[in-house]
Amino acid sequence: MTFVLWAGVLIGAAVLSGLAVAASIRIANRVGLHDHPDGGRKVQERPVPKLGGVAIALSFSVAAIGALLLAGRTDTVGLAAAVLVPALVAAVIGYVDDARTIQPVLRLVLQGGIGLLAWVLGTRVEVFGITWLDLILTVLWFMVLINGINLLDNSDGLAATTVLVSALGASVIAIMFGQELISLLGLALVGVCIGYLWHNWYPARVYMGDSGAYFLGAMLASLIIGLRPSTVSPWVGVGLALLLAALPILDTSYVVIKRLRARIHPFTAGRDHLAHVLQDGGRSVAGSVLTLQAGLFVTTAVAIGLAAAQLP
Repeated sequence: MTFVLWAGVLIGAAVLSGLAVAASIRIANRVGLHDHPDGGRKVQERPVPKLGGVAIALSFSVAAIGALLLAGRTDTVGLAAAVLVPALVAAVIGYVDDARTIQPVLRLVLQGGIGLLAWVLGTRVEVFGITWLDLILTVLWFMVLINGINLLDNSDGLAATTVLVSALGASVIAIMFGQELISLLGLALVGVCIGYLWHNWYPARVYMGDSGAYFLGAMLASLIIGLRPSTVSPWVGVGLALLLAALPILDTSYVVIKRLRARIHPFTAGRDHLAHVLQDGGRSVAGSVLTLQAGLFVTTAVAIGLAAAQLP
């Protein structure tokens, strides 16, 4: 596998995503699918189209399968589909949540079901070597990442840049250890995020909605689970996972703890995320996003360094 192929996958996915998201904006405007300002948590100045998540899911699917065919890895299409199917199911659930608002408890059950589906299809955390315990960890991992990315979708560009940085780190590690499937899927995910960010960077012209956040969260969860360098112990793998997903884990933990201390239900929507704290402190929306990504970049770099230290 060559640099030209890696670059081609990334650039191709970015172009495809950019075009698909642009088309989704036109469709949303035509049929009236918008996210409207509410004078509180939603502070955008005008209604914003919210079909970006559908475009993300479709463009990634085409880019990922196309990349594998281009690389001549038809033998891995089945494995890629096993990773893609749970993410597409997540996108459908997110779309329904966008349209009808799924109740919090049912939402968690469905997210757990996504993790269970991933386990059945072969995407599994294998740390303890005890089936039921590793199954629980797999389900929890999917729930944490799906909710984590969804919660980070609170400022223009934040969710997509988070997935971009984490997926790029995972791709670099996969390339280092010769994991071709993970590197191709990871670079396709990076490209799709770049194409989406062309339209979603502040001030956003499109939102991904729950469909996009659920899809990206599920894909990132699968990508990191699939990152299994042959010379790395399971517990080093846990460290890599936590470092690559540090921002969604930290933001989710911060919000949940803060709300519980204030005796507020953790599923309550609000402007109390890390990005909001930075914005209330005087940073712009773009500035808060870049600040948080700088932190994630550091933990991702540490993950890459830790992986490099394990090379034979």
